[in-house]
Amino acid sequence: MKNALSTRRGSAQAGESMIDATPQKSPSGILFQGILFVVLGTLAIIFPLIATVAIEQVFAALLLIAGGYSFAIALGRKNLRLAQRVISGLWAALTLITGLLLAFAIVAGMKMLTILLGAYFAAQGIMTIFGALKFKGTKALGILILSGIVSLVLAFMIFSGFPGTAGWALGLLLGINLIFTGGSFIWTSTVLKSDHSSNS
Repeated sequence: MKNALSTRRGSAQAGESMIDATPQKSPSGILFQGILFVVLGTLAIIFPLIATVAIEQVFAALLLIAGGYSFAIALGRKNLRLAQRVISGLWAALTLITGLLLAFAIVAGMKMLTILLGAYFAAQGIMTIFGALKFKGTKALGILILSGIVSLVLAFMIFSGFPGTAGWALGLLLGINLIFTGGSFIWTSTVLKSDHSSNS
């Protein structure tokens, strides 16, 4: 019995030492990431066209990578039936062609992504407002409806100013997102620093 208890205590102490030895993210590292995101977000808001082109090119690169990978799988897998291989090959080719069009037809790619963004905001706003009806009689109802209205307003702004919005919408929204993300990182770092100082 004593041997069993000592064994359990030993394993518990070993587990605690492993937990203590687990590396934790330093507040200074989180602070650096937050400042970097805020700086990048500010630059994206100041230069929305450059940020929009960067987003469009990154999306094109992802499509090219995905299309090439799908094409290699369609040709490499011998266990696929002929019909499956043809469908997979056509889908991969379509993905590659779309990626090439986005990579070289930058203006058209920006317009396409802006339309998709406006459609996303419109769908999100409608779904959020209808979903808010489930929370009648609660405080969440007003917040959800407000969120849905904001999404619909963003969609209206994008579509009403199209195609002019294609030059700034993606970059501006990316900048806003980066600033909010960076702010949350900075706030997290301050909380961790205060926790470390209170524990020490």
